Amino acid sequence: MRALGAVVALLFWGQLFAVDTGNATDNTEVSLPKPPEIENGYAEHFVRYQCKPLYKLRTEGDGEYTLNSEKHWTNKAIGEKLPECEAVCGKPKNPVDQVQRIMGGSVDAKGSFPWQAKMVSHHNLTSGATLISEQWLLTTAKNLFLGHNDDAKAKDIAPTLKLYVGKNQPVEIEKVVLHPNYSNVDIGLIKLKQKVPIDERVMPICLPSKDYAEVGRVGYVSGWGRNTNFNFTELLKYVMLPVADQENCVKHYEGSTVPEKKSPKSPVGVQPILNEHTFCAGLSKFQEDTCYGDAGSAFAVHDEDDNTWYAAGILSFDKSCRVAEYGVYVKVPSILAWIQETTAGN
Repeated sequence: MRALGAVVALLFWGQLFAVDTGNATDNTEVSLPKPPEIENGYAEHFVRYQCKPLYKLRTEGDGEYTLNSEKHWTNKAIGEKLPECEAVCGKPKNPVDQVQRIMGGSVDAKGSFPWQAKMVSHHNLTSGATLISEQWLLTTAKNLFLGHNDDAKAKDIAPTLKLYVGKNQPVEIEKVVLHPNYSNVDIGLIKLKQKVPIDERVMPICLPSKDYAEVGRVGYVSGWGRNTNFNFTELLKYVMLPVADQENCVKHYEGSTVPEKKSPKSPVGVQPILNEHTFCAGLSKFQEDTCYGDAGSAFAVHDEDDNTWYAAGILSFDKSCRVAEYGVYVKVPSILAWIQETTAGN
């Protein structure tokens, strides 16, 4: 079975392993018992590829390959092309399961937010980032520009950043990609030099194909931002927040929803970006909130229909800190096409 041996040898270099569910006939080079013959039938060689735990098949087909007359392993759907595995997303082993309270919020001791990453600027300012695949993260454009001039280039920003996933595990950044309209859509992507191994503490969150930002819907936001003493926390914290009415949020920060009547009136002296690409979330019932350093983190919602966690938004305006009533998030569905195009082409 030289052909099978070659396939198995390849498996040690990737995320795949094979389970041999077939039988060997007497013309192979491996000493295996000949399967019993059946009337009007025959035995064939086949192998089935499976992904390791926390990975799933990305390519078409069922992972089952048969040995054809030319001694090549083929799959009915994709021919001789080998299957590929990708990380499972949005399935934390220990999901948050109760109302908890980022300023003074609850500590994530169970690893309920394995997509949460910590980014540190060259001026030692902490901010958040969100793992969306084995090699890509979302964060805000403002986070990427921390400590840089407004005319800084993405290629100059990337080498100045430090990034950590899981239990403070450093990862190397290959490049950053800013949204083409980042002054109005406060978002950017980070590509890692290597794929991160997926485990209970490191797992991407899923990207939603629908809009979960419905008024009243609750989501969880984790982060490394400033606490009640206005110090950056050493422990990952999280809070549960409700999606707020957008008109009330706009009035809170801009005085009116009518363009000609708008005037800056942010209680914290800094104006958030508010437009069709954003939604707002209010304070928790415990009056807990996000704060400086939490931006870049996901507004994570749990879809009970498929038991999966999705990034409904990415926190953009983290200056509320219980002084202003609303945090502001970039809607992930509104940038989904750009994310998919950018990550596929790079």
